[in-house]
Amino acid sequence: MQYSSLLFVLVISVIAIFRLRKRIAGGIVNKNRIILTTILYFATSILAVFGSFQIGVSLWYLVVYAVALTGSAYLSSKLVNDKITIWKTDDGQVHAKGGNIPYIIWIAGLLSRFVIGYAFIGQDYLNIYSTQKIMDSSTILVIMVVDVIMMIGVGSLIGRNIHLLSKIKN
Repeated sequence: MQYSSLLFVLVISVIAIFRLRKRIAGGIVNKNRIILTTILYFATSILAVFGSFQIGVSLWYLVVYAVALTGSAYLSSKLVNDKITIWKTDDGQVHAKGGNIPYIIWIAGLLSRFVIGYAFIGQDYLNIYSTQKIMDSSTILVIMVVDVIMMIGVGSLIGRNIHLLSKIKN
């Protein structure tokens, strides 16, 4: 299990670096691709956060996570206005670049969640969905902080993508 966990984190890291490079250089965007990636970011974050509730985080903190997600989505959609550059090429395809900070925050939160999970839970941290483990309060606090950072990151990505969709529509 240890090698599969490390391989999983390595694959996520490689994909993250590739996507960040593409965001910096600019790439083709369309409505379906934006919606699909937003759903994937959200689903990945929810799966990672779900593990927190299996190790002792109270379900009441789901409200905190939801507020962090929606608040950051709203703020990001308002603040990212000047950070995204959109242009249309001669062949009619729409390209976009910019708005990298939300992606970096999300990747930092996701990778931190995996590293903390490995450090505090052990090599079977990806397998915590099958058994419930109870951690001490300081470990739970650290995991909650990382989860909130990840929710802020995915909310920022959602806000960025909502803004990008509205700019493409116009």
